[in-house]
Amino acid sequence: MFLGPWLSMKDAGIDPNTISRRKMLALGAGAVGAAALPAPALADFKGEGRMNFGTGQDWIKTFFTSADEIITYYADEFVFEDATLFQTITNKEELHAAFVPFENQDPDSPIGIHYFDVIRYDGGFAPGSRGTFREQRPEEYTEEEYAEFAGPIMLGDYEYDEWGVMNWVWKAVHNGDFLGLPAKGKTTMTRGTTFHCYKDRKIVREYTLWDFRTVAIQLGAAEPPVMFWKKSEGAAQNAK
Repeated sequence: MFLGPWLSMKDAGIDPNTISRRKMLALGAGAVGAAALPAPALADFKGEGRMNFGTGQDWIKTFFTSADEIITYYADEFVFEDATLFQTITNKEELHAAFVPFENQDPDSPIGIHYFDVIRYDGGFAPGSRGTFREQRPEEYTEEEYAEFAGPIMLGDYEYDEWGVMNWVWKAVHNGDFLGLPAKGKTTMTRGTTFHCYKDRKIVREYTLWDFRTVAIQLGAAEPPVMFWKKSEGAAQNAK
């Protein structure tokens, strides 16, 4: 067994059995050493106990390695949304079809190779919870507009007992066009957020939103944003 991290903490007067990861990060490499900051342990999504970082990483890894397996992580009744891809899915046949392209990890896969990693997990225990919905359509929207854009949000009034929010990064090595943009031979990176509602360790509600504009910028199809909220060097000097 490798004891280096624990020895370095002991030498710094730190009890490795009680210190939190947040406190280890706050202490910095000078007190503990980089080796003393292990990655959060992985856990099986179908295991026991509370949902956590490990179950989130298990979920994101499974969905691009096995379409057959990942659909078992969802309850029989669920709502899956990827707003960036205009996906609203409520049955496992469609969900399976949505995941199948990502399970091909051959370097020559038509869609290339994709890497997903959870960076942060926030979650909580919330037995007997349900969402709260707007009761009336705001007058600024027509019925058609409201049905198209608010309709998917209103789906899935399912009870849940836990929730989780995962912030993740996505690296893709493209072998062809990506969402209509020329991408062959290019590598892109972006980030996204997925919100889960769980009931008995099954997903009953999923909402994902990811940054397509960053991908479009990397592929030369969009301009970088003008960061108007940041002060220029000159303005910063004048503000002092």
